[in-house]
Amino acid sequence: MERKTISAHEINKYTYCPYQWYYERLYGRKELRRLYQERNEALSLADSMSANFAKGLEFHQKNYTNLRLQNLFWKVSILLIFIAIVVGYYLIRNGASF
Repeated sequence: MERKTISAHEINKYTYCPYQWYYERLYGRKELRRLYQERNEALSLADSMSANFAKGLEFHQKNYTNLRLQNLFWKVSILLIFIAIVVGYYLIRNGASF
């Protein structure tokens, strides 16, 4: 018997990928996994779930590295500006001429 209600979890899945939600609701998760495995065997694909997981890890690691570099850039920039202000203040205070 088909459910008439939609859970909060299903709404979350729908907002992530409406197609995935629709096909899971239409065929069921078990049938989709069977079809997925059947397709991979027919195409002689290795364990693509592991390959996708590895790609995801690589993607997130690259983004994390970029984020760390951006943060480092901002910290170094702020430090250099602060040093320039202190040196400028010191030079002006001691009457240095340019």
